[in-house]
Amino acid sequence: MTYQDEELGTVTVTVSPRARSIIMRPEVGGLRVTAFRGASLAFVKGAIDKFRPSLMKKQQMLKERPQVTAEDVERMRQAAKALLPRRVAELAYMHGFHYEGLSIRDSKTRWGSCSGRNTISLSLYLMQVPEHLQDYVILHELCHTVYHDHSVRFWALMDEVTGGQSCVLRAELRKYHTA
Repeated sequence: MTYQDEELGTVTVTVSPRARSIIMRPEVGGLRVTAFRGASLAFVKGAIDKFRPSLMKKQQMLKERPQVTAEDVERMRQAAKALLPRRVAELAYMHGFHYEGLSIRDSKTRWGSCSGRNTISLSLYLMQVPEHLQDYVILHELCHTVYHDHSVRFWALMDEVTGGQSCVLRAELRKYHTA
């Protein structure tokens, strides 16, 4: 369902059987909402109203950020495919990690992920961050091949492989956005 909001623009509401809450993603021209089954439109609008100030702030930040073109994405994809597999292999070898496979994706919500089968997926948008932060994301996913959670043991391993800098690097990475 789609409707117009005076301040936010076009609001697109999608119902997902997997959703357990309402997820609101600001976009340049509107808002994308994923709702759980059974959520009424009135409930969704109430949730939007509750978070309206922060949604509008995020939307304004998106409008101010330079837009990535299809050509930019393709350039980043080629660069990522040329650089990231080699770097993942190097860091895995240096630190004794083993992973099953690697894919480069157009992921806009995550820098990377690691499946239960130890397949690593990296966002091509990593090409927009400095090399030391690319290494941080790669090491983060490689650590997930050992601990598939964010437990104390996981963060201890992250500190070990980043020379005690995992918190500093994590904070620095938060200044960047995937798209």
